[in-house]
Amino acid sequence: MRSKTITRLPENIVDRLYRRVTEPLAAYLARYHWITPNRISGAGFLVGGVGASICILTLPLWTAGILFAFADFLDGLDGDLARKQGTRSKGGAIFEAVLDRYTDLLAIGALTYLTAVVMDRYTDFLIGGLSFLTSDTALLLGLAALLGSMLTPYVRARTEAEGKSSITTIGDRGWRNRVLIVGLLLGQPIWTLGIIALIANFSALHRLTYALRKD
Repeated sequence: MRSKTITRLPENIVDRLYRRVTEPLAAYLARYHWITPNRISGAGFLVGGVGASICILTLPLWTAGILFAFADFLDGLDGDLARKQGTRSKGGAIFEAVLDRYTDLLAIGALTYLTAVVMDRYTDFLIGGLSFLTSDTALLLGLAALLGSMLTPYVRARTEAEGKSSITTIGDRGWRNRVLIVGLLLGQPIWTLGIIALIANFSALHRLTYALRKD
């Protein structure tokens, strides 16, 4: 089988800041064998997928932003812990990937429900009321955000399953998480969905185009 490689972009400043904390923390936690990468992944799902989604629906949104930021931190910690403990495995990678998809689905789904069903009026912190936005618009943006968030990792997985190389793009999960965190902290659900929809679907198409060009 041909080797599978991933062309990676340089780490952004948030990733570098995370690693300054996650790597020494993982080195400290590695001595406690009851703390496993899978348990860290599970905790991240409970915080970001379940907890943040509940906060999105119950408001205020900034509480969901804090929880999702913590879950994003745990998402980096589990990989560092696996490396420190020498417990990296295919099963663990699959487990984490599935929980990531559930987390994305729950958080973006909750934000979609909030904007399309719960809220009657959408506002922007720069230009005030946005009367042209309707529940149907919010629903379409939410569905587009969900579609892109699911397709982006799927295209990568299918590409690598065929023995071809994939590529990291600006719409991958790390970037989407940061958009979601900032949007929640600022209390801007509709713009958050719109930006995620844009960058996630761009990322999926970028990866597809790259995969089709490679031999």
